[in-house]
Amino acid sequence: MGRDRFGYVAFGDDALYAFGALFSGLRLLHYCPGAKITVLTDRPAIFRRYPIDVIELTAERMTEMSFGNRYLFGIKAAGIIDILRRCERLFFMDADMYPTGDISTCFSDISPSLSIMRKCEGKPKPAYRTLEEKGCLLGTRRLTGSEPMWNSGVLGVHNANIPALTDAYQTMEQMIGLVRAHTPEQFCIGIALSEGGRTIRRHRLPIRNYNTRGRKLFARRRIEAFFEANGHLCAEQQIKQAAAYRVWRAPLDLLRQRDIWHF
Repeated sequence: MGRDRFGYVAFGDDALYAFGALFSGLRLLHYCPGAKITVLTDRPAIFRRYPIDVIELTAERMTEMSFGNRYLFGIKAAGIIDILRRCERLFFMDADMYPTGDISTCFSDISPSLSIMRKCEGKPKPAYRTLEEKGCLLGTRRLTGSEPMWNSGVLGVHNANIPALTDAYQTMEQMIGLVRAHTPEQFCIGIALSEGGRTIRRHRLPIRNYNTRGRKLFARRRIEAFFEANGHLCAEQQIKQAAAYRVWRAPLDLLRQRDIWHF
């Protein structure tokens, strides 16, 4: 088992998630040479040419991880646990996150009692208020639905917290049908990593994202163009090219997308 590892989970019909994770990983290898990276994916062939470890997601495994296809974000939660079993400290990023500088300092802040997440979003949506009357438990904690909601687009966590993440994962299944939202995964992980004397710190690392409609539309075109133009190059050359490649929008790009309100 290695000490430190970066991780991604990329699956589904939209290939952008896999290519987005690959693009992020290439930039990561530029800024953090020698970084150990693992991707859990149903498209393993995309990553085989690169210095990236792959855990293949089969259709059967995805069905199991998503509680019988009832909650797809269960795949992400279970996948994080799978990758964490292979290292002591894991820094996970969603496929639409990518570094713009050296983020290797993240590991110094990860311990059994301290985790990193993207940011605290405050109280969850009203849909979560039903939890208090339903007697939903996370471990031994009875949930009220008013606990702080942490964003899990970035997650730095220690191997010692696998039991806490497992409790969170099991609670997600309890919430299917009780909370009509796509965020139980991040809600449960945030609570689990805040229990038992543990705390969470917001990250302050050079990381950008394209997780809104306008950013995603622009990034999709840019990432597709990147691999069309550079996919024939060796991994080392692609790492160099990815570091200099822009997927964020300049002012002119925003002007061209002025009909899109979700910036």
